[in-house]
Parts: sequence; C-alpha cells; structure tokens
Amino acid sequence: MTDVSALHELLLVPGNLDLNAVARFLTTVLDADGSLVMVVDSTGKELYVGAADPPGEPADSALKIPVGFGVTGLVALNGHAVTLVDDSPRNVAHRGLLRLTEGETVSRLCVPGHGLSSTIVAVMSVHRHGSRAFTEVDLHRAQIYADLVGLRLYAQGLLGVAEQHQTLRDRLIAQAISAQEAERRRIAGDLHDGVTQALASLAFHLSAAEVGLGGMAIDDRRVVEVLSDVRQARRLAGLAYDDTRTAITGLHSLLLEDLGLSAALESLSQTIPQIEVEFRSDDADHIGEVPDHCAAVLYRIAQEAINNIVKHADARHVVLSLRRVGEAIVLGVADDGVGFDVASVRATSADEMGEHFGLSSIAERCALIGATLRIDSVEGRGTAVFVEVPV
Repeated sequence: MTDVSALHELLLVPGNLDLNAVARFLTTVLDADGSLVMVVDSTGKELYVGAADPPGEPADSALKIPVGFGVTGLVALNGHAVTLVDDSPRNVAHRGLLRLTEGETVSRLCVPGHGLSSTIVAVMSVHRHGSRAFTEVDLHRAQIYADLVGLRLYAQGLLGVAEQHQTLRDRLIAQAISAQEAERRRIAGDLHDGVTQALASLAFHLSAAEVGLGGMAIDDRRVVEVLSDVRQARRLAGLAYDDTRTAITGLHSLLLEDLGLSAALESLSQTIPQIEVEFRSDDADHIGEVPDHCAAVLYRIAQEAINNIVKHADARHVVLSLRRVGEAIVLGVADDGVGFDVASVRATSADEMGEHFGLSSIAERCALIGATLRIDSVEGRGTAVFVEVPV
C-alpha cells in the first residue's frame, strides 16, 4: 500500500508524467536491476523508449519495437503479461538498455499498461540480471503499477489531443475573423472609392445647378419649383454622403489596424454624437499585446453595446473602459439608462429577442473567442456589460 501511495504522488504531479521517475520506482519496488517504460506511439504501431533505468546511451534510447514483434511487442498487442528467465534479447540497442554483455542473460517481467476501454498505451519491462525469476506476486504488483501509469498516460494523451483541437479551433477562428475583417475592409474601400465619390460629385453638380438657377428670374414659378427640388436633392445627397461615411467607419477602423485596440476604442468614443461617451483605459504597456482577432471582436462588441445604448437605453452618459486584470483583458461598457431585467431577457427565446438582439450578438461574439460575458442591470439605474478575454 505504501508503494501505491508513492506511485500516486508521482502520478498526481501537474504537467507531463515523469517517466524516468516511474522507471526508477519500478526498479526499486520490484527489487530489480533496471526498468524500461515502452510507450505506444500515436499511430498505435510502434513502441518507443519513454524512460530507462538506469539510462542508456542516446543511440540505445532511440530503440523502437513494432507492436506484435518480440516479447514487448506481443505484450502490447495481446495485453498478456509475461515473465521470462534467462532471456537473451538479440537487438543490440535493447541489450544496451538492459546493460547486457556478450553471453549474459536476464530475467524479465513485461506487463501492459491499460488506459480506458482496455486500450494498451505502454508496456512496463522490469529486469534482473541472471536467473533471478519474478514471482506471481511480483507480476500482480507490477500489473497494478502499470495500469495506474497507463491511465495517467491515457489521460495525458487525451489532454494533448484536446489541446491540439483547441489550438486548431483557435487558429480557424482567428482566420475566420481575419477574413471577416478583410471583407469589411474591402466593402469599406469600395464604398469610399465608389459611392462616396459619386455622392460628392452629385452634391457638387447640384450645388452648381442651385447657383445657376438662383441667378435666373425668381418670378418664374417653374424655376422656383425646380430650384426647390435641387436644394432638396442636394440636402438628401449630403445626408447620404454622411450616412455612407458613418457606415464606412463602422465597417472598418483604420486606427484598430494601425494603432491597436485602445486607440480604436478611444476614437469610437469620440464619434457618437447622440450621447456622451467617456473612455477610460490602462496604459498601453500595461495592457500588452492583444491578438488581432480578439481585438477585432472586442471592438465590434463595443460598437454593438454602444449602438444598443443609443437605441434603447435612453442614457445620457456612457463609460467605455479597457483594463488588464491578471492574465485577462476586460472590456466594460456602462450606462446610466433605463436598465432592464437581465433574468427575463435571458429567458426570452431567440425568436422573441426583439430589441435585445444586440445582446445575443454580443454573447455569440464572446463565445467565438472564449470570452466571459457578464451583464449587470437594474431597471431605472442603468446597465453594465463586461467582457473578459484570457490572453
């Protein structure tokens, strides 16, 4: 029981399992001259040396054994433990790891290490020089140790696979967001180079027409009517130009791309004429570098939150903030508006979201980058939205 407790201490250490410590443990508790921990690789077709006690030469440690070949390979294939007496492996690298000289034999104990669903993830091979055979008691104890190590290696493998999938997911999300921002940038460029130029030209010609008509006889009723129509068209062209410029700014922020998130948010706070927006931020050096795709999402969240406030909150003042808290970036948007019942909104179905659709959009953006969303609101006392992104 003491031996199992000692092994548990090795297995519970955070990070990757120290297989060298496991090999030393097996050598000690089984009164052996040495141990090998042979691990099944990711293909399931070969075993490689995870650890050796005592350590062998680098060339010996490169030993690979196909599953199904040799004693160790057969144990990895069929899952049956094996004991041998006076064995003499022929592989030079294997003999080097066992510290065998010419003509010397070894007694061996090979047991499979199981993961879940009887999956074999490793083989523990313990040896004694000469004819010192291992007993059934040794075999039983070794199998307990091997299965504990096997479960730990299996869990470690699952964690590695999960981390790989997470890394791939993060990469795909970053690429998707970058592609989305690139498309926004393209549309903004097309609007700037096409529609705004056309509207500016239209406004110029209408202005010229207005001047020309103004110099004609104003007592002509038809001239007065046309002049009124031209002025109205010029006003509408101006409004369309301003709306298009606002749309361009909303589609793409040059400051976000050139100067970063903090500068882009500060600029955003200064471009909302309907409401007073106060921007607060930690020093740029303290905030540190924010990944481009996270910065883009946080900027869009800030836009959406402020748009919600303008449309629905009846607020006079908004505080937009960007802080560094430990290993996370926290975006905050707080207003002094009418507020709402958060619980009832969360209970609302997607089809009934209505004016709270912006909150759903914010939640979806947060989920995209693994951010935590918190919404605090009291009816009549305003709303605060906090988005925390681990970086």
